[in-house]
Amino acid sequence: MGVSTSHFKIFPQNSGAQSANKILRFELPSNTLLSLKSCRMMFNVTTTSSDTTTTVVRLPNDTRSFIDRMAIYMGGVLVQNSFSNYNVLVHAKKALGADRCTNTTLTHPEICREKSYHTGAAFGTTATGANTTSEGRHESYDSLANQLAITDWEGFLSSAAPDIIDTGLFPQITIEITLADNVICPAMACVDGTAVALATSSTATGIAQVATGGTPSYSMDNITMQVEVLGMASSVLDEVVAQRVSQVGYLAIPFKNYFSFSSSHSATSRFNVNSASWDRLWVAWRDANGGAVSGAVPVSGYKLAGVYTSATSGPAASTSVTQDIGKPQYDVGGSLDTNKEKYVARAFNFVEPVATIGTTISNYQLQINSANYPAYKLNVPEVYALTMNSIDIYDKTRVMSLDQYRRNYFVACYRFCLPGNEFSRMLSGLDTRATSAQCALVTENVTTSTPCFIFAEVTSELRVANRAIEVVI
Repeated sequence: MGVSTSHFKIFPQNSGAQSANKILRFELPSNTLLSLKSCRMMFNVTTTSSDTTTTVVRLPNDTRSFIDRMAIYMGGVLVQNSFSNYNVLVHAKKALGADRCTNTTLTHPEICREKSYHTGAAFGTTATGANTTSEGRHESYDSLANQLAITDWEGFLSSAAPDIIDTGLFPQITIEITLADNVICPAMACVDGTAVALATSSTATGIAQVATGGTPSYSMDNITMQVEVLGMASSVLDEVVAQRVSQVGYLAIPFKNYFSFSSSHSATSRFNVNSASWDRLWVAWRDANGGAVSGAVPVSGYKLAGVYTSATSGPAASTSVTQDIGKPQYDVGGSLDTNKEKYVARAFNFVEPVATIGTTISNYQLQINSANYPAYKLNVPEVYALTMNSIDIYDKTRVMSLDQYRRNYFVACYRFCLPGNEFSRMLSGLDTRATSAQCALVTENVTTSTPCFIFAEVTSELRVANRAIEVVI
């Protein structure tokens, strides 16, 4: 049996540069075997500020930050739900090491301060002038030689089983992506002619200093979607599919779907879920200032300003100790591998919603149709323990302290399906179709009006036969 592979480059329906909140649409190839997991979006991106002399803009960590919504249509029928705050879900999973993205070369996994690890060149320090580098003062990658990419997805593209589909069985498949707001880009106050310095706290000076003179913006260009297609010299697959359709009337393709809810939480947040298999609930407590223009947030434990050396080599008498290389916030040797810089965009900084972290004891409980889950109230260590028990796939080599969890990665996950459900096609979550699940997230001793983002992860089923489809949520 002969097999061939090739790759297609797909251009969006709307050509040219695209800015925040714009919508991109890609039509996938028809009548071919398509590898869904191979889909990747390549693009260039530039940033700027309304005031280039007092404000410096950097790209957020993770290229998936640029997506606010993503939907998949087949013949005009919505298959993957277009839920809001797609990027918040991505970072919530990333905070726990539960995302599948392993590509660090093209996905911009960390925030840059003075020098780009993507090109190896330092950023300029002036809005105009001789010391402005090819990257400029603001972080931008506008050459085809240094494009970025989104290589991993949430929803149908990453979880459909099987992940290689015959698009000849489907009506036209369209991917619709809504770009995120400009606020995702860290913007810090920085006097013209100076480089972005280390911060002295999570909100003060240097890279953490909030810009007050200008607002950030970004623009994407040279956008393409690239996919792998396969060919088979045998009709075996066609025969298998035809036999299955003749037996049950359709071909079933289960996949992960998401529904999002957001609230300004004060004691109780209510929502409802209606699904054949409700698998998990993700809860992310975002920084209270995450919806406004802000500088980057130094992750707790990692380097802040405070240790100096010489910028040049030579005798001590002839060199000045002015180069600040920073010191870790934990032990100065860098316990838990913190002897380095690490930042997150404030739009994706998740914080325990209490007046004093580590002192105020907060409690959390989920109620589903008035039944408590679990049967007891959870404190923060118990929330984390339950969360890690609820995740099937996570990075076991990742190191995180309880302090970092509280200050930068405060995300909870509740599992309602069988353990190992990620590795099977079985629907084992809560069936809430007969009576919609009326849910409430109840807390004690938390700060009022805290931004709370809730995501219901469900297993949907796509039924396909002769270019006709049906979606069972």
